[in-house]
Amino acid sequence: MGSNHNSPRAAPRVLIFFDHPEEFLPRLAARFPSAAFSACTNYDQLPARLAQVQPDVIFGFKFEPKPFPRADILASEGLRWLSVAFAGIDGVVPWDEQKLIVTNASGVAATEMGHYALAAILGLFQGFPASFAGQAARRWRYRVNRSARNATLGIVGFGRSGREIARMARAVGLRVVVCRTRPEPAEDVEAVYATNQLHEMLGLVDVTVVCAPLTGATRDLFDRAAFQAMKPGSYFINIARGAIVDEESLIEALVSGQLAGAMLDVVRTEPLPSSSPLWDAPNLLITPHSSSEYEGWVGEAATMFADNLERWMTDRPLENRVRSARGY
Repeated sequence: MGSNHNSPRAAPRVLIFFDHPEEFLPRLAARFPSAAFSACTNYDQLPARLAQVQPDVIFGFKFEPKPFPRADILASEGLRWLSVAFAGIDGVVPWDEQKLIVTNASGVAATEMGHYALAAILGLFQGFPASFAGQAARRWRYRVNRSARNATLGIVGFGRSGREIARMARAVGLRVVVCRTRPEPAEDVEAVYATNQLHEMLGLVDVTVVCAPLTGATRDLFDRAAFQAMKPGSYFINIARGAIVDEESLIEALVSGQLAGAMLDVVRTEPLPSSSPLWDAPNLLITPHSSSEYEGWVGEAATMFADNLERWMTDRPLENRVRSARGY
């Protein structure tokens, strides 16, 4: 559909919810002179700012140590499109799809998450958890590491990050299989398992990487039964959402040796409390939800939003549209 300059879409009111909008707002304003841009840089000020601006469009980030302000944003009268600067929408669902379009930033960090996953895979095979523990204890202990050559990687969830992980893993000689909602053939993958075949796949792979969205179906997906189904001595990596994993069962699997090691970039409670038993779990490395954070990601997310805003203003379909009912 062509552009209609009399349409409200041609001159939208756009609210940027971010603590440093100066990083990209001048560029947006220059690219879209007919749009009315405003910013809110504080969670506490958001309700008043929404009432004042009455935006048609919101480009929103998570910042401060707080969850995404879903209730305030979804209560905004007249809001027609919410673009979030992150991939997982578990903090946004549910919404009324008859009234609101929601898009995410899926893919903006796919390459970096692929790098993280590959580093985690190879680091676990190289015994990095034991090395780091030895360094902290000032203890030199020689060992022979396992080789990742011809190992099988199982990926749970196969969106853009999953596809990038598969591509990188194949490049260094790993075999790749996946478990996904739609069990159809995929590039760089030797076998595809349906979601009801997860435990079957877990029993065959040497390392599992989780990059699935958090939905009702994936919450607590990795419970005691899932860890018991895993190939003994395999590795586990989670770069998705902490609530996908039952942490008590993960610790049990590490203590028993069912898992030889694990790496978590996400946990159920973030920041992770100092009292959490995860800190003391053997052969576990923890990073502070940083696999998708890299220098320049804010600018790339803003460019992704700007390209979609151009589509919005010219009545074209938006990319990265997500659905409330399925959670991604």
